[in-house]
Amino acid sequence: MTILAGILLVLGVSWFVLSPLVKGLAAPLTDGPDRLEELRELRALREVAYETLRDIEFDFHAGKISQADHQELTERYKVEALDLVRRIDALEAAPRAAAKRPQEAP
Repeated sequence: MTILAGILLVLGVSWFVLSPLVKGLAAPLTDGPDRLEELRELRALREVAYETLRDIEFDFHAGKISQADHQELTERYKVEALDLVRRIDALEAAPRAAAKRPQEAP
């Protein structure tokens, strides 16, 4: 009788542990060290792009760069900054979207 209880206990624990793998359920990994590090890096790059835009404007008004160079550099760094802002927004919106999804019942 004790052996039967032990076997049932092992089967029950095994089922509990392995059921998420069998059912294909996965925990959303949307908030972890990699994601936070990526956000920090993107924010730093965004600040660099903003600072570069300020420097370009200052250099143009100081007469260090031509109008054509000013327009080209400004456009290039505006596109880069906009891309970084969009990537940051997408990463920040991911946890909210995952939280709004209904959880699957076990």
